[in-house]
Amino acid sequence: MTAFMECGCHCIKCGSIKLESKQIGEIEKDGYFDMHHTCKDCNTHFDHLEGDVFDSCKLCNYQLI
Repeated sequence: MTAFMECGCHCIKCGSIKLESKQIGEIEKDGYFDMHHTCKDCNTHFDHLEGDVFDSCKLCNYQLI
């Protein structure tokens, strides 16, 4: 699932709120799920909670160009 959504997150590199988001885990009983974001402004791909930045991500089919 890929979506343009508003979750309150900002890009950890440039601060933009223009993020493409992808659910990467199952929906938990409390309704929460893990996600990765890709910034539409600077193309940084990162983990929603951990703050890890990825040059490539097999879960999201992301590759830094």
